[in-house]
Amino acid sequence: MTDTEWGVALLVAELIGLAAMSYLVGRRRLWWGWLVVFGCVSLPWLTYSVVTARWPFLALSILWAAVHLTNAHRWRATR
Repeated sequence: MTDTEWGVALLVAELIGLAAMSYLVGRRRLWWGWLVVFGCVSLPWLTYSVVTARWPFLALSILWAAVHLTNAHRWRATR
């Protein structure tokens, strides 16, 4: 993929993740909404950082993945 294609793909993933966070996590308060956000936001960035060898993005992606997965675990435990 070119840089432009990656940019468009990551933008779309972020927008879907934002919509999922707003609707599933913010409004409906569903614990698995965090897993959707993880899949829509963290996984594309993790993939991008590994495929393009942009390691600072990998570190940030791992941190965000940890936040999303930790929130899913905590929310599930309280339900």
